Amino acid sequence: MQGVHLQDLVSAGVVMENSPTLCSGRDKRIWMPDMKGVFSVKSARELIRKKFPTMKEASLLWRKVVHPSLAAQNWKFVRGACATLDKVRSSFAQKAWNWIAGIFNIKPYYDLITSYNGARLQSGIVRDLWLVANLVVRSELWFTRNKKVYEKKVPCWSFFQKRVFNLMHEYSVRMKSFMFNTVADLRILDFFRVKHRKVKISDPKECYWTPPNNNELLLCTDGASRGNPGVEGAGVVARNASSEVVGAMCIGLGIATNYMAELYGIIVGLEWAIQWGYDRLLIRSDSSSVLKALEEDNVPWFATQRG
Repeated sequence: MQGVHLQDLVSAGVVMENSPTLCSGRDKRIWMPDMKGVFSVKSARELIRKKFPTMKEASLLWRKVVHPSLAAQNWKFVRGACATLDKVRSSFAQKAWNWIAGIFNIKPYYDLITSYNGARLQSGIVRDLWLVANLVVRSELWFTRNKKVYEKKVPCWSFFQKRVFNLMHEYSVRMKSFMFNTVADLRILDFFRVKHRKVKISDPKECYWTPPNNNELLLCTDGASRGNPGVEGAGVVARNASSEVVGAMCIGLGIATNYMAELYGIIVGLEWAIQWGYDRLLIRSDSSSVLKALEEDNVPWFATQRG
């Protein structure tokens, strides 16, 4: 380290003997919050911004099959920005949920995520209808509650049913998913007068696997994190030209992102191959972003130090 940088560090009280020694290449400034070590307005903003945890319901509400007005109304319910449904939850709401459950033959829950997961074995179009049905019923119960509280109107069951039916029929034009060729699917679609969708037919794809060439080592790597970021790990399996497994390894990497888990899976495999004396390597990974970064020599600055 030379010049102005050295003087600034010494004047700031940094003991240079305790600093890491530069092995090769030029010395350069590193902006710590950025993975590539480059300062930008975006990296500075990310450093000072206050982040909030992502609500799981957001992945369901802001889908193309959900009308924006319906999503916005239910977003208020999720965020607690609207009055609750306690006024009609005792009898009227219970009757409404039993009615919609009888149509779909799926048990509804007050928790939106749990209720939607109840349709996980159904066809795509039925799952979409079930999601919209949950949102419509919640919204209409809220409107019914307001009429009872502020206008002193007694809830009308037949009017409620017609509202839900008409809204479900109107919102169904946004749904493009496939259906199963079953009586149950046809019964649900016919009830809401939903146009029949195509039946999804499985299309077999030919897959094959080829071993690496002679004097070449195949590295199959992968990484994952529980959360993004979250607790992460990576693994690598090495095969020779005879397709024999010559080694396998998995490691824990602490808290990091999915991208870093995929990247370190490859880096650890490369270090392993170098120790064995291989100079011809074939890397297979399911992360296109990591492979592109390696091809362009654009990996995070702290990962390059392992080379």
